[in-house]
Amino acid sequence: MSKFSKPPMTDEEREKKAEAFLNLSDDRIDKKTPPRNKPKKEKTKAVYLRAPESLWEDIHDIMALTGLSMNAICLELLRPEIKKKLKELREP
Repeated sequence: MSKFSKPPMTDEEREKKAEAFLNLSDDRIDKKTPPRNKPKKEKTKAVYLRAPESLWEDIHDIMALTGLSMNAICLELLRPEIKKKLKELREP
């Protein structure tokens, strides 16, 4: 049994879809979805850390494997722990 339930598109159907895409026609836009707002950008501030070279090398390895920036990696690693620590400190 085939995984595909629809027959292949005809040349005419392909042409219509391509034309709709190129013209950004309203047929493709769901009228019920609200317009997207741009995400708020928080102010940024530079943070300088003294860290062991092994940590620096580990971050560079992650950068090489994922293609993410050093900033993105550090924020991804630090943010959850900072929030957790802050929550612990605020609780009586």
